[in-house]
Amino acid sequence: MVSVDSERAAGRIEALRKRAALLVDRGEFQLAERELLRALKLLGPHRRRPTPQHLSSWNELGIVYKYLGKFGKARKLYRSALFYCDSCLKGSARCDLLANLYHNLGGLEHSLRRFRRAEPYARKSVKWRLRVRPRDMVAIAADRVALAAVLDGLGKFEESRRLYIGALRVYRRAFGASHREIALVLNNLAAVYQRTGRVKRAEKMYRTALAMKIKTLGAGHPDVAVTSNNLGMLLAEQGRVGEARRRFERAWKLLRKRLGPNHPNTLAVRKNLERLK
Repeated sequence: MVSVDSERAAGRIEALRKRAALLVDRGEFQLAERELLRALKLLGPHRRRPTPQHLSSWNELGIVYKYLGKFGKARKLYRSALFYCDSCLKGSARCDLLANLYHNLGGLEHSLRRFRRAEPYARKSVKWRLRVRPRDMVAIAADRVALAAVLDGLGKFEESRRLYIGALRVYRRAFGASHREIALVLNNLAAVYQRTGRVKRAEKMYRTALAMKIKTLGAGHPDVAVTSNNLGMLLAEQGRVGEARRRFERAWKLLRKRLGPNHPNTLAVRKNLERLK
């Protein structure tokens, strides 16, 4: 029989995890970290027998750490969850977590620009998602978008482009004309077009993605800075230095405020700005 105190603790843990997910959506990663650490504290030490809630919370905290640039901590949590996955979970719950962990491990290696390491993880995430949710086209599209980003980094532009366009079709059917996931794909697809010399198409897509991100995420979301920086890089390549500087400055100020001056993304934008000077 489950005690009243145990039920209350479980409810509190679930509430903390839900609040953390909302904070991640809003780009408030430091606050999300705090909530997930509180949830793990309530869960208590696992003593080599973690619960499914431990594994899910490790995965969620790993995502937050990746956004915060704490890559080593993120990798440790993902690998811990992967290590215990088979012994703690069965059936569809196990397959779902495996798909999530491989997706996130691929994303982590992508953030570190280790694309060859990222590709096997990204392909595994698609494989496991298709196995457990073959009709969930939105979830499958998200894994394919992550794979497409890795393929872009490897120079496999045509396969990357096809995956992005397929995901756009799925997202537009599911969400309509404007959505944060659509904006993400447009930003990434614009990068592929930029790298393959279709500059005018890339610029138009960056501007559409930027406007959509501001609309769906808010002007202060860190992800807005990503597209602002990308657009700045394209403009700088074309010699349009004034507008490029303004894009870099906006991105740098936003990231410095939201993620701190020493975050990898903040430092990368600052470097782009210094190159112009």
